[in-house]
Amino acid sequence: MITIADLPRDRVEEVLHLTLGPGQEDFVGTIDEMVTDALPCRDFHVAREGAEVVGFFKIDRDYAPSHDFAEPHGWGLRGLLIGAQYQGRGLGRALLAALPAYLSARYPGQRLYYLTVNCRNARAYDAYLAGGWTDSGGLYLKGRAGPQNILRLDLS
Repeated sequence: MITIADLPRDRVEEVLHLTLGPGQEDFVGTIDEMVTDALPCRDFHVAREGAEVVGFFKIDRDYAPSHDFAEPHGWGLRGLLIGAQYQGRGLGRALLAALPAYLSARYPGQRLYYLTVNCRNARAYDAYLAGGWTDSGGLYLKGRAGPQNILRLDLS
């Protein structure tokens, strides 16, 4: 079973063992890069299977100003990563299934979230759709590794 929790910035060493699988560096930065994000509007979160840390992601509370496709009150999901050493066990799908309830409890009143997923990352795209995200039909063209599908999660 997956559980999700806040990750205080003074405890980022808990996720530093998470690695990327072959080719994933095109889609997400290394965990070392992700945890150096100093912007206070980006909250860190950890995913655990039992006591074991298996994943990481950020919620960007200031997402809309830098993403013209996002509604002004929309927040962003960034850098979701299941460590390569834990992949292939359904943990990403389990995390995405648990995410809506977690976000509703952690951020009461916040209902709209966005993310972009690289068009070449079909596995992630399918997993997000299975987790309740919907494709906006648009493409984000400012990604570092090519065009990205724009997805949204409406918790209304």
